[in-house]
Amino acid sequence: MEVLRPQLIRIDGRNYRKNPVQEQTYQHEEDEEDFYQGSMECADEPCDAYEVEQTPQGFRSTLRAPSLLYKHIVGKRGDTRKKIEMETKTSISIPKPGQDGEIVITGQHRNGVISARTRIDVLLDTFRRKQPFTHFLAFFLNEVEVQEGFLR
Repeated sequence: MEVLRPQLIRIDGRNYRKNPVQEQTYQHEEDEEDFYQGSMECADEPCDAYEVEQTPQGFRSTLRAPSLLYKHIVGKRGDTRKKIEMETKTSISIPKPGQDGEIVITGQHRNGVISARTRIDVLLDTFRRKQPFTHFLAFFLNEVEVQEGFLR
Protein backbone atom coordinates (compact mmCIF):
# COMPACT_ATOMS: atom_id res chain seq x y z
CA MET A 1 0.00 0.00 0.00
CA GLU A 2 1.33 3.42 -0.91
CA VAL A 3 1.26 6.24 1.59
CA LEU A 4 0.12 8.73 -1.04
CA ARG A 5 -2.64 6.43 -2.32
CA PRO A 6 -4.33 4.83 0.71
CA GLN A 7 -7.06 2.25 0.40
CA LEU A 8 -10.54 3.82 0.30
CA ILE A 9 -13.68 2.33 1.85
CA ARG A 10 -17.06 3.49 0.52
CA ILE A 11 -19.98 3.49 2.97
CA ASP A 12 -23.38 5.04 2.22
CA GLY A 13 -22.03 7.30 -0.52
CA ARG A 14 -19.09 8.56 1.56
CA ASN A 15 -15.43 7.66 1.13
CA TYR A 16 -13.28 6.81 4.14
CA ARG A 17 -9.51 6.40 4.04
CA LYS A 18 -8.09 3.27 5.67
CA ASN A 19 -4.88 4.35 7.35
CA PRO A 20 -2.11 1.77 7.81
CA VAL A 21 -0.91 3.46 11.01
CA GLN A 22 -2.47 2.35 14.29
CA GLU A 23 -3.30 4.91 16.93
CA GLN A 24 -1.14 5.12 20.01
CA THR A 25 -2.40 6.31 23.36
CA TYR A 26 -0.38 8.57 25.56
CA GLN A 27 -0.56 9.04 29.29
CA HIS A 28 -1.43 12.72 29.06
CA GLU A 29 -4.48 12.21 26.84
CA GLU A 30 -7.88 12.70 28.42
CA ASP A 31 -10.10 9.72 29.20
CA GLU A 32 -12.79 8.56 26.79
CA GLU A 33 -15.43 9.18 29.47
CA ASP A 34 -14.85 12.93 29.24
CA PHE A 35 -15.38 12.83 25.49
CA TYR A 36 -18.81 11.23 25.70
CA GLN A 37 -19.97 13.26 28.69
CA GLY A 38 -19.23 16.48 26.85
CA SER A 39 -21.46 18.34 24.44
CA MET A 40 -23.99 16.61 22.24
CA GLU A 41 -22.48 18.05 19.06
CA CYS A 42 -20.75 15.73 16.66
CA ALA A 43 -17.01 15.73 17.12
CA ASP A 44 -15.37 13.31 14.70
CA GLU A 45 -18.35 11.74 12.98
CA PRO A 46 -20.59 13.46 10.43
CA CYS A 47 -23.93 14.24 12.07
CA ASP A 48 -26.06 13.67 8.98
CA ALA A 49 -24.42 10.43 7.83
CA TYR A 50 -27.01 8.15 9.46
CA GLU A 51 -30.60 8.35 10.54
CA VAL A 52 -30.53 8.57 14.32
CA GLU A 53 -33.84 8.96 16.10
CA GLN A 54 -34.27 10.35 19.58
CA THR A 55 -36.22 8.20 22.04
CA PRO A 56 -37.18 8.79 25.69
CA GLN A 57 -34.26 6.56 26.72
CA GLY A 58 -31.67 8.28 24.48
CA PHE A 59 -30.81 7.76 20.81
CA ARG A 60 -31.39 4.85 18.45
CA SER A 61 -30.21 3.80 14.98
CA THR A 62 -31.05 0.68 12.99
CA LEU A 63 -29.39 -1.02 10.04
CA ARG A 64 -30.04 -4.11 8.00
CA ALA A 65 -27.37 -6.65 7.19
CA PRO A 66 -27.37 -10.22 5.90
CA SER A 67 -27.62 -12.72 8.75
CA LEU A 68 -24.44 -14.43 7.50
CA LEU A 69 -22.44 -11.35 8.55
CA TYR A 70 -23.79 -11.19 12.13
CA LYS A 71 -21.01 -13.45 13.38
CA HIS A 72 -18.39 -10.94 12.24
CA ILE A 73 -20.02 -8.13 14.22
CA VAL A 74 -20.33 -10.30 17.33
CA GLY A 75 -16.80 -11.73 17.09
CA LYS A 76 -15.39 -14.64 19.04
CA ARG A 77 -17.30 -15.03 22.33
CA GLY A 78 -18.87 -11.61 21.68
CA ASP A 79 -15.55 -9.77 22.00
CA THR A 80 -15.97 -7.46 18.99
CA ARG A 81 -19.47 -6.45 19.98
CA LYS A 82 -18.45 -5.85 23.62
CA LYS A 83 -15.48 -3.76 22.53
CA ILE A 84 -17.63 -1.52 20.32
CA GLU A 85 -20.23 -1.21 23.08
CA MET A 86 -17.61 -0.26 25.67
CA GLU A 87 -15.76 2.22 23.48
CA THR A 88 -18.89 3.99 22.25
CA LYS A 89 -21.00 3.56 25.41
CA THR A 90 -23.87 2.02 23.45
CA SER A 91 -25.90 -1.18 23.39
CA ILE A 92 -26.01 -3.26 20.21
CA SER A 93 -28.88 -5.68 19.66
CA ILE A 94 -28.24 -8.30 16.96
CA PRO A 95 -30.81 -10.94 15.90
CA LYS A 96 -30.00 -14.57 16.61
CA PRO A 97 -27.97 -16.42 13.93
CA GLY A 98 -30.18 -17.58 11.08
CA GLN A 99 -32.90 -15.02 11.82
CA ASP A 100 -33.44 -11.93 9.74
CA GLY A 101 -34.01 -8.58 11.34
CA GLU A 102 -32.45 -5.24 12.06
CA ILE A 103 -29.36 -4.49 14.09
CA VAL A 104 -30.38 -1.89 16.68
CA ILE A 105 -27.87 0.48 18.27
CA THR A 106 -29.02 2.45 21.33
CA GLY A 107 -27.18 4.85 23.56
CA GLN A 108 -27.44 7.92 25.75
CA HIS A 109 -25.38 10.12 23.40
CA ARG A 110 -25.83 10.71 19.68
CA ASN A 111 -22.04 10.70 19.17
CA GLY A 112 -21.73 7.18 20.55
CA VAL A 113 -24.56 5.82 18.39
CA ILE A 114 -23.08 7.36 15.24
CA SER A 115 -19.61 6.08 16.11
CA ALA A 116 -20.90 2.53 16.72
CA ARG A 117 -22.84 2.62 13.45
CA THR A 118 -19.74 3.74 11.55
CA ARG A 119 -17.65 0.97 13.08
CA ILE A 120 -20.24 -1.67 12.24
CA ASP A 121 -20.50 -0.39 8.67
CA VAL A 122 -16.71 -0.59 8.29
CA LEU A 123 -16.75 -4.17 9.66
CA LEU A 124 -19.55 -5.18 7.30
CA ASP A 125 -17.84 -3.57 4.31
CA THR A 126 -14.56 -5.32 5.15
CA PHE A 127 -16.16 -8.75 5.35
CA ARG A 128 -18.27 -8.18 2.23
CA ARG A 129 -15.09 -7.46 0.28
CA LYS A 130 -13.57 -10.74 1.49
CA GLN A 131 -16.46 -12.78 0.09
CA PRO A 132 -15.72 -14.53 -3.21
CA PHE A 133 -17.57 -13.44 -6.31
CA THR A 134 -20.67 -15.49 -7.11
CA HIS A 135 -21.74 -14.11 -10.48
CA PHE A 136 -20.19 -12.94 -13.70
CA LEU A 137 -21.98 -10.42 -15.90
CA ALA A 138 -21.17 -9.89 -19.56
CA PHE A 139 -22.54 -7.11 -21.74
CA PHE A 140 -22.37 -7.04 -25.51
CA LEU A 141 -20.87 -3.62 -26.11
CA ASN A 142 -21.02 -3.99 -29.88
CA GLU A 143 -24.85 -3.96 -29.87
CA VAL A 144 -26.38 -0.82 -31.42
CA GLU A 145 -28.85 -0.34 -28.53
CA VAL A 146 -26.08 -0.39 -25.95
CA GLN A 147 -23.94 2.04 -27.94
CA GLU A 148 -26.88 4.44 -28.37
CA GLY A 149 -27.64 4.26 -24.65
CA PHE A 150 -24.01 5.03 -23.88
CA LEU A 151 -24.04 8.05 -26.17
CA ARG A 152 -27.25 9.35 -24.55
